[in-house]
Amino acid sequence: MRRLTYTLAFLFTLTLIVSGCSKLAEPTWAKLDVTSDVEQFTDNSMYTTAQTQIPEYVKGETKDDSRFTDAVVSLKKPQDIRRILIRRRSEDSVPIDLNVYVLSGKEGEDWKLVKEIRGEEKTDVDIKLSSILAAKIKIRAQRASRTASGKSGIAAKPNAAGGGNQAVRRTTGGSLEADRVLREPVKLAEIEVYGIASAPMATTKTEETKK
Repeated sequence: MRRLTYTLAFLFTLTLIVSGCSKLAEPTWAKLDVTSDVEQFTDNSMYTTAQTQIPEYVKGETKDDSRFTDAVVSLKKPQDIRRILIRRRSEDSVPIDLNVYVLSGKEGEDWKLVKEIRGEEKTDVDIKLSSILAAKIKIRAQRASRTASGKSGIAAKPNAAGGGNQAVRRTTGGSLEADRVLREPVKLAEIEVYGIASAPMATTKTEETKK
């Protein structure tokens, strides 16, 4: 029994050593051609930005989901996608909530939700996916009331008296102001979509050192 225990302990230690000496490298990404009715989202320039758009079905209506706005990109043909990179300029990087939907190109299908992200603060939002066939991708965005770390997602506003900043108060007026801020569209610079050109391979720390 004691010998079996030692053997299992040895195997466990060996597994930890091997996993520590090697890791799965990033795959070689293949950038896919995409287009959008909002050309700034796909013009390969970080100098041009555009706001996400109010969905047609909520225009002119008073609905909770009117806080959501969309950015849609289309591929030239249905393709397997593995990564979506949403790029923003630093001055436009407010905390956001994102839902990612896809259409595979089949007739009569509904948008399929494939990813949810809450309270994202990074300038570049790098979304990795399992292999998904997509002809269109919809990024549904709204300003987040909370960041992923739990902080308030509503920026402080200048004090009217000029004495620094003050948080948006949760009075009736403050609530209205917070709601107005949360309903503002999100600015994006680029939406990039990737497939995989080659599968990842395990690399050891020794190999990385040689590089």
